[in-house]
Amino acid sequence: MAASARITPPRTVAEIVREDLRPRLAAIDAGEYPVDVLRALGAAGTFAHHVEGTPEGLLAAIDAMGQAGEACLSTAFCIWCQDALVWYLARSEEAGPRRHLAAFADGAALGGTGLSNPMKAFSGIEPLALRCEREGAGYRVRGRLPWVSNLVPGHLFAGIASLPDGRRVMGLFEAGTAAVAIAANARFVALEGTGTVTVMVRDAYLPDADVIAHDVAAFVPRIRNGFVLLQTGMGLGLVRGVARLMREDARGRHDGRYLPLGPEAIEARAEVLRERVAAAAVRHAETDRATFLDTLRLRLDVSLLALEAAQSAMLQFGARGYLEGSEPFRRLREAQFVAIVTPSVKHITTELARAA
Repeated sequence: MAASARITPPRTVAEIVREDLRPRLAAIDAGEYPVDVLRALGAAGTFAHHVEGTPEGLLAAIDAMGQAGEACLSTAFCIWCQDALVWYLARSEEAGPRRHLAAFADGAALGGTGLSNPMKAFSGIEPLALRCEREGAGYRVRGRLPWVSNLVPGHLFAGIASLPDGRRVMGLFEAGTAAVAIAANARFVALEGTGTVTVMVRDAYLPDADVIAHDVAAFVPRIRNGFVLLQTGMGLGLVRGVARLMREDARGRHDGRYLPLGPEAIEARAEVLRERVAAAAVRHAETDRATFLDTLRLRLDVSLLALEAAQSAMLQFGARGYLEGSEPFRRLREAQFVAIVTPSVKHITTELARAA
């Protein structure tokens, strides 16, 4: 009797990070988009934890993102983009766009979030970039989004456009078509490998079958806490990665033993923040402004710890960290991104000041 075929178990996130991601950190930092890593992570369930919207699932998504962020913030950011798109589709009440949910949740399809400009627009920081008019069973959309990430031709992303009467709709767009062109118009100091592009929407037609929400004013309060909480996975992962880097540097640990912030203190503060994230996940479905402000405070504290931790690693490594291509310098550049990605530290502090 023939022996039964051996079934290979799916790889874990930790295995993918160790085997696929860590050997390619320099290449990704230089601009390589890690598409195969993202697909492997999707197969491992990374993008599916939070589909049902339970607190435990949301926390599991944050932790999985953090595992990747310990090694590479570019990859963790791409995970967040994918997670955010899954979050929108899973929370949508429209059957049309939800037809894509399974493919995005398992990584068979990849895509972007597209809400950086709208989040700023909702706070009055900049105008909404996309405009639309009702046309037949859909909308005609025009405008330009300066930065959307996790995009290559064929990927989908979410966008929000305003109607002449001020109402806003949210829908799915395909990147890289004649009507939705993309271009890489700038080079960044970090996160070059994230598929970040400018999107030019030229009379694109958004059919009702691709509309995530016809009433954005009612939809956004239902997704915003999760949208922001998911970002904490990036920051906490980077913080833990920095602490590990400092621990492994025996020479620097000895010479820098009197520095104000060492890896033990960094890890302790990260654990406190992770406990706050777990508590916030329980309340993510609450739509009141007070809860959202609490979420923003938490996101701010994660950003500030990422900056402090990365700066501490630079101080410990000294001149060795100041060399081009050094690991401490990469982590410092990445930490600065945690602080400026929407909602940025500047954005959050403005919102908190308004509420004071």
